[in-house]
Amino acid sequence: MLNTTLKVSLPSSPLDSEEQVTFIKPKTSNPNEEKYLSWFPHSDFPEQQEAFRNGLRLALETKRTIIAPMLRINKIYPWMPFEDLAKRYEAQDKVQLAKACAAKIKNWQTELEPCETLHDWFEVPWSSIMDLESIKKDYGIRIIERTSGHGWGVHESALGGNVDPSDVAIVDVMTYKENGTNWERIDTEKPTVKQNSFSNWIQSNFLAKEEKLTEPLKYVLTEDKLMEIDAKIIQFGALSSAARYATTTSEIQLDLRKAMMKTRFNVPDQLTQLTKQSNAIVSALGGKFQYSTLILNLSKLVALDARAGNMQNLAVDGGNTSPVKPSTHVVSMEDLNDNSKKELMDAVVLEIFGDIPINQAISAAMPIKPSKLADLLETGRSLTNPLERKQLLEACVEYHKKIETKYPVYYLMNDMDIAAETRPDIFGPLIKMFPCVFSTADMKKWDIQSENWAQGQEELNDPNVNYEKLLQPLLDILIAGKGYSFFEIPTTPLTRFLNWSPKV
Repeated sequence: MLNTTLKVSLPSSPLDSEEQVTFIKPKTSNPNEEKYLSWFPHSDFPEQQEAFRNGLRLALETKRTIIAPMLRINKIYPWMPFEDLAKRYEAQDKVQLAKACAAKIKNWQTELEPCETLHDWFEVPWSSIMDLESIKKDYGIRIIERTSGHGWGVHESALGGNVDPSDVAIVDVMTYKENGTNWERIDTEKPTVKQNSFSNWIQSNFLAKEEKLTEPLKYVLTEDKLMEIDAKIIQFGALSSAARYATTTSEIQLDLRKAMMKTRFNVPDQLTQLTKQSNAIVSALGGKFQYSTLILNLSKLVALDARAGNMQNLAVDGGNTSPVKPSTHVVSMEDLNDNSKKELMDAVVLEIFGDIPINQAISAAMPIKPSKLADLLETGRSLTNPLERKQLLEACVEYHKKIETKYPVYYLMNDMDIAAETRPDIFGPLIKMFPCVFSTADMKKWDIQSENWAQGQEELNDPNVNYEKLLQPLLDILIAGKGYSFFEIPTTPLTRFLNWSPKV
């Protein structure tokens, strides 16, 4: 059903303009031949991890071998239609990029991946970040990692390239409705010509003149359609939406899903130096389950409030204030005046109180009992220098362990990358209610988090890349995963990922 009807001689890159197309009969695959599936990565770590999870489900269902693209860290790009994801994926071949940049050559790759940002991102095999061996062993799923080159389809790097076009099927229900079944809405549009195979990519990239998609289609590939695909290689586009790719509810599938939510492929702890650094920070916070995590995405929070029309005033400029126009003018936290910042953070504190575990909320609302913590807070001084901050941490940990076991000690992460105590204009209401709030800045000032903790990690060997900075999100994930609870506002796919992380 999804076999090819076109034989294609592709150009060297998706942005070249010539192609040769010859009609041939569909090819029937050898039932004893190994079959494969792959996909294109996009978005941040949680979305890329979810795509791999879905790849595992599909591989188990179809008994195919996974060809896994590497994990991209930083300078990520969002979901795009299939052909755009293909271009972006090919463009991030750092070997080719480095050559072009060294020779100061401008081409289609450097247009998508500028030379100025060449060292602001990197790729790493998934097996160096997460445990793949237990998945292979327990569920018999074979996994090949595409660590050399970025060829896919007829140019599949993991198979040495030169794959017959009739051996490749392209499937992306978020880009091509012909791949899927109507779902969530009734399609009243006139059906278009079937594009069920590798011809999808050619027709969309070179022949089709339709307007580009700006958001994913909402179609689903059912398990019966999945099993009908007979091609040697299935190249999926985006796989980050589990709902778009259905599999059976067999006992082994259910067991795999349960395992991936509790014990398998849900902790990025395979980088020794990363895990060592996270353990040092966890220990400083009192140990496993002795602290909680606050994740504040302030730019998104302000944008949501602005679009809802809740932000009344921007920062004062010449004695005047400018009202925020809902849905048309998105502002940052720095654009707000002091009153709006306070109102926004007051709302955040209320939401935290409403959603964190009830025993923590009650404990935080109670007066501080006689203790070192009470003595420090009663001075009324702003505890901002490293020594005072360290004394505060020790007092908070002691109070939590010996006096009030549910009193919250928080590790704060925020997208502004600032320490809460340095910006009382923003974090004042938060610190007033939760004085035991600490951050990456504290850990660095106390030399608990090293500036060069990644040194000695064999996989991280490019001297031009600041791995410590780029891997901070994964470090934060490991720290958050070992806490008693976490709270993110507004929520992102990170919340879902942390809910999958085992609490053992």
